[in-house]
Amino acid sequence: MRLLCTALLIGGGSLAAQAQFNVAYHQSDLPFVGLSYDFGRFHPELRVGTDAFTSDMNPELTLNYKFVNQQDFYVYAGVGGRTNTLSGGVVPLGIVAFPFASRRVGFHTEVAVLGLGDYGTVLRGSWGIKFNLGNAEKTAASPVQP
Repeated sequence: MRLLCTALLIGGGSLAAQAQFNVAYHQSDLPFVGLSYDFGRFHPELRVGTDAFTSDMNPELTLNYKFVNQQDFYVYAGVGGRTNTLSGGVVPLGIVAFPFASRRVGFHTEVAVLGLGDYGTVLRGSWGIKFNLGNAEKTAASPVQP
């Protein structure tokens, strides 16, 4: 148990050193804003609907994995869930491109299957912009992760 706790502390510390906080806006018929925190190739994201009453913001939580992670773009897929309208599972697949050397601003597109559950399924397509609020210059200058 002590060994497990030590490993988690060391591993968590190294992840925190590489972590980046991001804010993204996705435009679609079901628009939303996302807050994510990158841990290497993993980036969990909390999403809430926009253009809606506060009682119907449809929160989503996804765990995404960057399976292609290059210097100027990455491709990700994930799983998650949402509540309220179209409640159930969420399966996103997307790409984020960074046209500038600093990697502070990126453009993205995503396709997601929503509502994997009892109330019907919807295929949502979205596009938008992503802002990296962390130390993006270090991320861009570091070698690509395997």
